[in-house]
Amino acid sequence: MAETFDLDDFENPPPPPRYLYKYLSAERVGNVLEGGTVRFTPLMNTNDIFEVRSTFEKLAGPKFIAMLSEQMDNTVSEANVRDMIAEELKKYGLGFLPPDDAIKLVEQQTGQNLLTTLRNQMQSSVDTMLVPTFNDPKKIEDLLEKLGRELLCFSLSERMDVAPMWAHYADNNSGFVVAFDTAHEWLQRRKDGQKTRLQKVTYFDGKVEEPLADIQAALISKTTAWAYEREWRLYVKKDQVDRIVGDPADPIHLVDFPPDAVDRVILGPKTREETAERIRNALAARYPNARLVRALPNRANHTYDEVSE
Repeated sequence: MAETFDLDDFENPPPPPRYLYKYLSAERVGNVLEGGTVRFTPLMNTNDIFEVRSTFEKLAGPKFIAMLSEQMDNTVSEANVRDMIAEELKKYGLGFLPPDDAIKLVEQQTGQNLLTTLRNQMQSSVDTMLVPTFNDPKKIEDLLEKLGRELLCFSLSERMDVAPMWAHYADNNSGFVVAFDTAHEWLQRRKDGQKTRLQKVTYFDGKVEEPLADIQAALISKTTAWAYEREWRLYVKKDQVDRIVGDPADPIHLVDFPPDAVDRVILGPKTREETAERIRNALAARYPNARLVRALPNRANHTYDEVSE
């Protein structure tokens, strides 16, 4: 499971809002707006120390076991068993012998139904070997560590008017916010053409019984302390980034984004004029269709209003 897991394998029912927002500090004008790149961060390196945490009691719970049983029933079907026996007979030069005759011979010798026996043996292996192995706490911890190091995420917010976000991620209101258009292909598909779903983060503090009980809660979640972020994510793997810079011991993974994926850039209430001027120049040079606006605090409604610059 750990070798083949991919978040794109799972449906994410809620559609994203038309625009998602990236809060940024003033120093990020260079690499983001002038350079046209955004950073994808390994889950283990996000600002939430509990990002990679145990959110499920078992890896292989009732739903997982039921899924395996269904797959076994499909695999050990009468048609498949006949085909497998026919292949084995050919290997030993007995291809002339009908598979049904071989099945009857085995059942006469053992006194048991071959299909039932095979299914029982496979189910026993699942119950006594596979499930305990999957549910070993060390195996679960290893899986979480693997996902935490191999999956990189680009985090956005569904709101541009969250005061703590302006404070924590945008230089205490002196940074800026980039509004990305979720209808743009860059947010829909990867370069290899495969669909990339924007994943909505679930916020909860407990545990689900198993990942299949609630994929979002088990694998795309944070504790409720972070709910104010209203976060959505894009995920990539390390081999899908455009470049890696910085210290090899703590690399920075960068992905290029197309200029027309940007709808507008929002200056903070305290954004300095020199920062605003750099942003104006970047928009003129690279983003001719993007608007520049400023967020002003609306103290009556405890939110921010957007006004044209």
